[in-house]
Amino acid sequence: MRSPYLLLASALVAGGLALPAAPAAAAAAPPCHAHVCLWTGPNYTGQVFTWWEGQGNVFIGSVHADHVGSFVATTGACFVDTADTEWRWHSVRRASAGDYSSNYYGRYGNVMDRVAPARYC
Repeated sequence: MRSPYLLLASALVAGGLALPAAPAAAAAAPPCHAHVCLWTGPNYTGQVFTWWEGQGNVFIGSVHADHVGSFVATTGACFVDTADTEWRWHSVRRASAGDYSSNYYGRYGNVMDRVAPARYC
């Protein structure tokens, strides 16, 4: 009588058993050729908005406001949820150089509508 291990080894060699694939790695952050890149979709998909620190405190546009699905920051920045004017804010989140998220919508991307230099956080 053959051992179960020998039967398993024979089946593996013959390709008779399918093994589950290794889990896919999380999406790597793509290059961002600005200080901050914001995408409307998860995993760096959809429309992109780019921001440079020299632009100061800016509205990210109606397409991206409250709809940031993912981001990459190459320098420090302040993500802002505006109250009723550009300088009255509900809340802020600081992003540091090297920060990124492939799924930011449920974390803060669903409320942010401005980007400002990190010194404002």
